[in-house]
Amino acid sequence: MQYKYLAYNLDEGIIKGWVEARNAAEVRDDLVEHGYKPLDVSTGWHPPTVEDLMPSLFKVGTGELVRFSRQLATMVTSGASLILTLEMLHSDSNSRGMKRTLTAIRKTLDEGGSLSEALAAHPKVFSSLYVSVVQVGEMTGRLGLALEQLSDILEAENEAKQKAIRTMMYPLAIISLSMVTLFVLMTVALPPLLAVFENMGAEIPAMTRFIVSAMAAFKEHFVALIVSAVVFFIGFKILRRIPSFRRAMAMAMARSPILGSFIVSGEISRLSRTLSLLLEAGVTLAEALKLAIGGIKNQILRDVFLEAEESLLTGHGLSDPLKNHSILPTMFVELVTLGEQSNSLQSTMSDVADAYQKQLERQLDSLLGMLEPASTVVVGGIVGFIAFSMFVPIYSGLNAVP
Repeated sequence: MQYKYLAYNLDEGIIKGWVEARNAAEVRDDLVEHGYKPLDVSTGWHPPTVEDLMPSLFKVGTGELVRFSRQLATMVTSGASLILTLEMLHSDSNSRGMKRTLTAIRKTLDEGGSLSEALAAHPKVFSSLYVSVVQVGEMTGRLGLALEQLSDILEAENEAKQKAIRTMMYPLAIISLSMVTLFVLMTVALPPLLAVFENMGAEIPAMTRFIVSAMAAFKEHFVALIVSAVVFFIGFKILRRIPSFRRAMAMAMARSPILGSFIVSGEISRLSRTLSLLLEAGVTLAEALKLAIGGIKNQILRDVFLEAEESLLTGHGLSDPLKNHSILPTMFVELVTLGEQSNSLQSTMSDVADAYQKQLERQLDSLLGMLEPASTVVVGGIVGFIAFSMFVPIYSGLNAVP
């Protein structure tokens, strides 16, 4: 029978796959024999659960994860037991997903498992980096510190994400409201006016005819436009599975004049903070870089640091291969070089993370400062054009009255 398994170890993180076996116990024994901690073993199909049908109800948000990490760190540092802490966090949480996760973690701990093993069973909530840092904290006896550092990373990422959302909210709200206004004007207000002026024999201006023709074409081809949009979306999703296409998209985004600076600054800040955290926790540079690379989302930047990882494994420095890539800021490469030469890479990475985080915030503030007036001018121009196209036939109609 085919069994689906989910397992974990420190070197490879979380792994999953399929295997042929007589029963689930045989799969678990085989995983343990090869140095893995079995997290879940099941047959391939099972009836869909409520979580399968409505995953958004059970999703654990970044904010909830930050609160969990911070509160857990505080309780562990104060000497409280994990079981008592989990019970308290469970009662305080308002998230269905977090409550379910905490219940499962408590069960694993009751069965004799470690906290890192319990967290690893929930890869949708806790990343491999999160699990690895907790495991290092358990091994070194500094679990509270490890959780505090994780909280700092998650909090910084969450703040950057929320700030980006807030930056886009005003322009999107203006554009959405304007689109609704335009739709009402073009579908409700304009057609009756045109009918009146046609009956009066007034000539309809060219710009008004253009608006009417555009609206008529939109109505006539509405279904085709929707189908085209769906086909485009599905095609794009399929293309994203092709490595060469993903790499080309990543390169285009990283090199773009506006998005590129946001992407590079964000990725460097995240990687630097992760490296600093792991090095402070006692993880080797090679292992720390391997874990940090897992958090890089842009494929081009990930390839750059994978090359740096290979350089480390062959006995070379971290900064040498980074110098060959113009996509990385010169200041970042120079700081990594100085950190290696002075044997203070951990503190240097912490400073780099702070510097690029502040740079990202300044870029977001600058973008917001440009988007607000630009969106107002563009939308105002469109609304003004539509309004003008309505007033012209009104004026023409009044002049046509004897």
